Amino acid sequence: KRLLNELSIEEKLAQLNCYFPRTFNETELTDMERIHPYGVGHITSLELRSKRSYKEIVTLLHDFQQKAINLSPHSIPAIIHMEGVCGLLLKGSTSFPSLIARGSSWDSDLEYEIGKTVGEQAAAAGISQIFAPVLDVTRDSRFGRQCESYGEEPTLVAQMGTAYANGLQSVKSGLKPQATAKHFLGFHKSEGGVHAAHCNISERELREVYAKPFHSAIRDGNLTGIMPCYNSINGEPVSCSKEIMTDLLRGELGFNGITVSDYCAISNLKDTQKVCQSYTEAGARAIEAGMDVELQFKQCYNDELLELFKEGKIDMQVLDCAVERVLEFKFRAGLFENPYGLNEQELERVFSDKKYAEVSKKSARESIVLLKNDGVLPIKNKPKKIAVIGWHAGMVRSQFGGYSHFGMTEALIGAMSIM
Repeated sequence: KRLLNELSIEEKLAQLNCYFPRTFNETELTDMERIHPYGVGHITSLELRSKRSYKEIVTLLHDFQQKAINLSPHSIPAIIHMEGVCGLLLKGSTSFPSLIARGSSWDSDLEYEIGKTVGEQAAAAGISQIFAPVLDVTRDSRFGRQCESYGEEPTLVAQMGTAYANGLQSVKSGLKPQATAKHFLGFHKSEGGVHAAHCNISERELREVYAKPFHSAIRDGNLTGIMPCYNSINGEPVSCSKEIMTDLLRGELGFNGITVSDYCAISNLKDTQKVCQSYTEAGARAIEAGMDVELQFKQCYNDELLELFKEGKIDMQVLDCAVERVLEFKFRAGLFENPYGLNEQELERVFSDKKYAEVSKKSARESIVLLKNDGVLPIKNKPKKIAVIGWHAGMVRSQFGGYSHFGMTEALIGAMSIM
């Protein structure tokens, strides 16, 4: 509260903004200063997936964090976020099977260890927010992102996701990375299995099926972050829904952490869902509904929105509540005392620890599903050789899901090659 009261209105809004380095070069450090002269609350580290040395990773994370601190009149560090569903998107970090595979293990103790691995490696790198677990319940195989869910049963999703969140947030000293669960709410129930489409979900089903895993992680996992979904529910985009983000999430489920938009979700209110005439209107509707932070760049939480607060057209209490939650998140993560990660030698030592590889190996083994046994198994006589047939047999790539470092890096290369 004391720090909040010392901040100017420009500094406050800066805490709700994010900077997105696309290449992590010197030019972007200058660009960050131009766009965010009062500092910035959040920095995305996703494009570190293309960096090939520990020295690069350590140096770049340090330089961009230092720039954020130096720009802030009160030396407030930025929350640096990263995906973590299948491990960090960083060279040498431990990768894990997709959630749909891990869900088939029914092993919540192992899921805790996976979360713990991601948390410890994130802390070593200087990353304080992880976009995981995914708590979506998935029941429509037409939906292309089924691999990111633990499955179709809300109790299973709740148990596994809560275990992951507890494991990730088990780091007790230094930087303490925090979990941000997604995608609130009903994301996988879109019409026709179309990504980010409309969802028709009854009030009972919304709470008993789709909200159940989130309630579990909030209640039993001390969840500190939520990412609302792209879609609309019963005619209203979630990104500007007070009923979903405030009344249900905070009022009924008891959540008191921060909400961060999915990438471009707020600007989608204008560009895609067509419910706003300007980005500023989209920003106003989102923040008033309960969306604390705009990711992944400054577009709707802009200078015009700042003027609306200055002119009293939006209640200043709305801004203060969002900023206070962001500052609380930073204090909880130990970010003020530990804004930086380890040096390159220490980072490599942590990432190379064999205990993490053993957790990954155990998860891979427990994720194997036998679809059909026509009498071949168990093998009675010890064979000299076993032939594994098919594309998956000879392609290492096939063993890595879309959320893994391998998968995300391949996606980047693919996108660059066709654009």
